[in-house]
Amino acid sequence: MRGIEANNVLWQLTFVLLTLWLSSPSDVWAQSGANDEFEAAIAPVNAETVGFEFPGPVDGTVRPVWVWRPRTSSQSRLPVLYMADGLTGLYVALLELKPAIDAGSVSPIMIVAIDAQPDPQDRVAEYLYGWPGGSDNFRAHEEWLLRDVIPWAERVQHASDRREQRFIGGFSNGGDLAFALASRHPDIFGGALVHSPVGAQTSWVDESSRQQRWVITGGTREGRGSLTRAGNLARQIVRALEEQNAPLRSCIGRWDHRGRYWRLLSPGSLVWLMGLGSPEVAESSFERGKCRNIEQH
Repeated sequence: MRGIEANNVLWQLTFVLLTLWLSSPSDVWAQSGANDEFEAAIAPVNAETVGFEFPGPVDGTVRPVWVWRPRTSSQSRLPVLYMADGLTGLYVALLELKPAIDAGSVSPIMIVAIDAQPDPQDRVAEYLYGWPGGSDNFRAHEEWLLRDVIPWAERVQHASDRREQRFIGGFSNGGDLAFALASRHPDIFGGALVHSPVGAQTSWVDESSRQQRWVITGGTREGRGSLTRAGNLARQIVRALEEQNAPLRSCIGRWDHRGRYWRLLSPGSLVWLMGLGSPEVAESSFERGKCRNIEQH
């Protein structure tokens, strides 16, 4: 597999990632200031991120796979988060957490981020279990992750091979993917980071969910247009997990379907999810008062 640099594809993501970074439609930053702050935030992440052109789910295709490890970490195995949506997902999960890892207040982890299909319909077909006409896409992507990517990450990149240190995450339809794969493979994943699921089903929760850890986030202002169901779905999943007495961190509040919120809801949530200590050592001010932890009784 040929290595590729994060900075070499950054231009392709600038528009999307600026949307994730900006606080709200009412931001008063000048565009140049936003770019400067954005570049400053992601530069240290890019410096520690390596991309690989990986054989894709379909024969004859390639798919970028990105690996982030702190430079200060040894080559020992690290707890790992498999994150949907490539560099975009990596930034959502990491930008607010990295300072705490760098300072030593949170133990190091690694992130393996997998690019999605660029076409939105193809992405949905791969990410959403039960999508009409997309079952073959979903299963090929699922098998590729479990059969190819995870064993490679453990063998070559020193990702932990312990279930209790192996997690999956995503946002929007990527959250649907994380929820589906964790639910379908409780023997593989110790839990999931599920930001703003759109098409998941509460029926995926069952007794095996009690043996995993779950972060579920959702905004009460997300239910607009094609996201009508999203406004209530996160709360429905939280209730289903509570009924199963599953370990759970839920973050529900007044926000919309925007990357800024997923980024701000990630640092303390990942510390809790991955068993790295008390969420308070890393959580953003946005998480405080919006997230609650429910440990298994």
